[in-house]
Amino acid sequence: MRWKRIIFDFDGTLFDTGDGIVHGVRLALERYGFPAGSDKELHKYIGPPLIPAFMQFCGMTEEQARAVKEVYRAYYTEKGVFECKPIEGAEKCLQTLRAAGCTLAIATCKPLHFARQILERYGFVKYFSAICGAESDAHAEKAEILSEALSEIGFPDGESCVMIGDRKYDILGAKTCGIPCIALDTGFAEEGEYQKAGALCIVKITRN
Repeated sequence: MRWKRIIFDFDGTLFDTGDGIVHGVRLALERYGFPAGSDKELHKYIGPPLIPAFMQFCGMTEEQARAVKEVYRAYYTEKGVFECKPIEGAEKCLQTLRAAGCTLAIATCKPLHFARQILERYGFVKYFSAICGAESDAHAEKAEILSEALSEIGFPDGESCVMIGDRKYDILGAKTCGIPCIALDTGFAEEGEYQKAGALCIVKITRN
């Protein structure tokens, strides 16, 4: 196998967390009078850090974005975190990679405690040598979190490492850290997103 150290994104890559995120974002946007659009239009919020996403997609000030995020976070903490399920085939993939001697890690912009809560609920923690996520809004850049994951598995230079993610943020973060990224197309990305960001290759996953 070409890569022995594989770092996964979380939302949309290992777990379909879309329902919880979409429901929470819709509630938060509507609470503050911002148009939410369709569920499909809200898929753009799955993956990126939410404060810059709100600012980019809705034209919010940082102060507005923080207030909207607080409404989202309250919903997600109570209900949204449980509105998820593993991507079909994810656990079998992890089992196969571990059996082949690969070291696995997670690098996600999702708050770390939410990621751990879901991993523990589904019994996925045992597959990973490192689980890295956002500790605060100031610590939510993909490249920074990915760099931590690389260090935790003992290969800060990225040797023999590959990232697997479902959004351009994973690809660009991996590029910053000097490693390739395989794009896992589970239906949340915009058309042409992977090619423009420079994914090594694209793997299409059919969602039931």
